[in-house]
Amino acid sequence: MSEKTGPQTYQTIPQPGEAAPSYPSEPPPKYEAGPQSGYQQAPQPQGYPPQGSYPQAPGYNAQGQPVYMAQTTLVVQPQIGFGPNPRPMQCQHCHANISTALEYEAGALTWLSAGVLCIFGCWLGCCLIPFCINDLSDVQHKCPNCNKLVGVYRKLS
Repeated sequence: MSEKTGPQTYQTIPQPGEAAPSYPSEPPPKYEAGPQSGYQQAPQPQGYPPQGSYPQAPGYNAQGQPVYMAQTTLVVQPQIGFGPNPRPMQCQHCHANISTALEYEAGALTWLSAGVLCIFGCWLGCCLIPFCINDLSDVQHKCPNCNKLVGVYRKLS
């Protein structure tokens, strides 16, 4: 059950200093769609160049001269989370470069601390002490220019 194959040809690899062998180059046969081949050509979609033409390279006009375009540079600053201290930033509301103003408000940690103090018997006013401690409160970062809220730092989420 051996299959006969055509004659095998081998290529030689040129050694350093030798010229590469030249081979006759014939263009591959062209296959065209048409009525004689039984294939129909698909309609050309709108907005595309005609078939057989190549689009113009971007950055060059029809005469092949370079076209100079204005570039816009976009600077993206990574958003670092807000913390318990003022943070320099650009306000997203008034676009001024600012250092945030801080306001403290009672958050989950403040209420949790007050509840724990009540459970342990400090219910005669001592349970209100956590509301006076800024380190237990949530921090609101506001713009000193437009006084709008730009971020919040929560002690417990």
